[in-house]
Amino acid sequence: MSGDYDEEVFMDSEAVTMIVVMPTMFAIMGWAFKTGLDFFHKQRLIKLHYALQDKLLEKLGSSPEAIEYLHSDAGEKMFALAAKERANPYARILTALQTGAVISLLGVGFIVLRNQVPTEGTEAFMVIGVLGLCLGLGFLASSAAAYVFSKQWGLINGSNTSGA
Repeated sequence: MSGDYDEEVFMDSEAVTMIVVMPTMFAIMGWAFKTGLDFFHKQRLIKLHYALQDKLLEKLGSSPEAIEYLHSDAGEKMFALAAKERANPYARILTALQTGAVISLLGVGFIVLRNQVPTEGTEAFMVIGVLGLCLGLGFLASSAAAYVFSKQWGLINGSNTSGA
């Protein structure tokens, strides 16, 4: 009778572990894949945009029409992508900060919950928790470094404290 109970507890703990671990792993892998695709898509758009700018400037040259075009609304819109990318470091810093906070708290949650699952599942919860915590702390460190460098390079508050 007690042998049947041990098998039921083992099966339940294994099921609980798989119910938590598998979706978490798929979610992390999906998020990483989506982030990678977004990065490559954005890089490709930037390359295409700069190639278009180069061809247009090459074709126009330095004629008065080119200077007039650059001062028009269409010319300003054409160069807005580069200015926006350089002028707004807050979005990148905030995204890294938010992602780091969420993933760190998720990792801490897994570490805390490891004591709530049966013995067989504690190791999996600990591994996922530590990996999540490390990944989250990496994002937080990245956002801090981006803030410091953006401030030094004058991208934040317009103060350039470096000699470059």
